[in-house]
Amino acid sequence: MVKHSFFALVFLAACNVSPAPQSTGGISVGDAGTPDAGSSCERAVAVVTSDYKSTNIVVSSLDGVTQSQSFVSSGAAKPGLALALSGDVDVPATAPGSKRVVILDRYGTNVITWMDLGTARVLAQLPVGTGFQSNPHDYLDVDARRAYVSRYGTNPSPGALPLDQGGDLLILDTEKYAITGRIPMPEDDPGLQACPDAMTWLRGQVVVSLGRWAADFSRTGDGRFAAISPATNRVVWTLDILGLQACGRLAVSPSGDFAAVACSSKLDMSTQKFDPKGSDIVLYDTTVLPPKEIRRFDLGKRLDVGLQPSLTFASEDRILALSYGGNGKVGDAAFALNTTNGEVTPLAEAPKAYVLGGMHCAPGCGDVCLLGDAQRNRLRRWHVSAEGRFEPLDDAVLDTLIGLPPRSIGGL
Repeated sequence: MVKHSFFALVFLAACNVSPAPQSTGGISVGDAGTPDAGSSCERAVAVVTSDYKSTNIVVSSLDGVTQSQSFVSSGAAKPGLALALSGDVDVPATAPGSKRVVILDRYGTNVITWMDLGTARVLAQLPVGTGFQSNPHDYLDVDARRAYVSRYGTNPSPGALPLDQGGDLLILDTEKYAITGRIPMPEDDPGLQACPDAMTWLRGQVVVSLGRWAADFSRTGDGRFAAISPATNRVVWTLDILGLQACGRLAVSPSGDFAAVACSSKLDMSTQKFDPKGSDIVLYDTTVLPPKEIRRFDLGKRLDVGLQPSLTFASEDRILALSYGGNGKVGDAAFALNTTNGEVTPLAEAPKAYVLGGMHCAPGCGDVCLLGDAQRNRLRRWHVSAEGRFEPLDDAVLDTLIGLPPRSIGGL
């Protein structure tokens, strides 16, 4: 979680967990949609459980029922990994179109791992550091043999190795498991780095959020997106989010006609407070490209919080979002936003900061939403009714073998 090291996330104490077992294997797989098939239901989710020192990947059904308690872990005996998993691991939010499980091992390791969901067999591992700490943040299958990897890090002394600049999207050949090129991300401020982060499909284009931080995280620019044409591997437009900072993934509604982004603003390390003026959720009309801003909800100031830079559509007009603890609030909170009237409905609170995180909703595919609760070591769950109500379901216990808390959720 190096991306959030300036939020003091990586200094949490390790949990008291059991030794890692052998892998509990893969799961039966069915047909999967193409990468841009928004109406295709996912087969399952991959849940990253971690104490930031070790990692265990759990495979669960969309309703929170565990299918494999330890698909692969950093401590398992003979996991089949030439390069073992670290404690800074994530999975793509967008289900890989190749039907493979993809694991991003980030800062300090800089490796992409592909695994077979049915057998839990490691298919390949590919270092993407090219001589520096590239800190890969997201992965997206572009077609049957190409993928993009966003490299959050920028190399301060490039030129020693090919493709070692960073601040880019790497282009991967997913048949040969090789790097074939890079797409540099735009940054017009010489004091900032592009920091490409989360990616999503939008009307046949790949949109990546740009963090735009100074190398020492002392300054950040306003939020920005860049759109890439897979046909040309070039940036075709950019869109700034004026007045808001530290923005996350562009989430797209089930119809594809709307999108939204959450921005958290910069954390003041001396006061441990976010600037509410720089934090909000923005709604866009995506029937035109670049998307047209529809409205802001003034949530940072209304709630006096810094929003977490992640959200997901639970239905066409309901969003599941999170806020950080701090600013006078004891802990993190989850809430639903009605994008039609701006109404906020509280859903959950935590007794500590930085313990709620990782969310996944499946509109039209069971209409459930999942949220990782690291404090309680559970997945919180809701069913979203046709009227947009979030109806609480029983919490899910994912893993009784190792016991690491859930941190992140990705589609499969």
